[in-house]
Amino acid sequence: MKKSLCALLLLILLPLGTVQSAEFKLTGRTTWQLGQLMVNGIPFVLDEQTRFKEGLDEDDLGGTWVELEGEVQTTAQGARRLIREVEPLEEKDEMELEGQVEQGRVWGYGAADESLAPFEGRWLELECRFDGLRLSQCREDD
Repeated sequence: MKKSLCALLLLILLPLGTVQSAEFKLTGRTTWQLGQLMVNGIPFVLDEQTRFKEGLDEDDLGGTWVELEGEVQTTAQGARRLIREVEPLEEKDEMELEGQVEQGRVWGYGAADESLAPFEGRWLELECRFDGLRLSQCREDD
């Protein structure tokens, strides 16, 4: 009886706004489009919990190369990419990313080689070479 009651309770409560989340990390050049912060055409949300490092603030973000850390919250209404930390960086030829590889891309970055293929469909931390446009030599971060 207890198991069926728990199962019924779960069926009732799950659709009522259950939030799943996953942490992310990415590096890229920010842009503002229609009041929305974007990296590679992907929208991100700044809120009262967003922390800015090294004197950076929201007004500095248009065109700035940064590392973003945060969480993707998935609800019945869709996904929200909440930024928890923004740190300015200099553009380098190495990049660390944490996210899902989908259709040969991670956070909008495609690969110049087939190094993303083994990770298709997985959410993981990667280290990759970066030529300014595309990734290559991606490997799982230890």
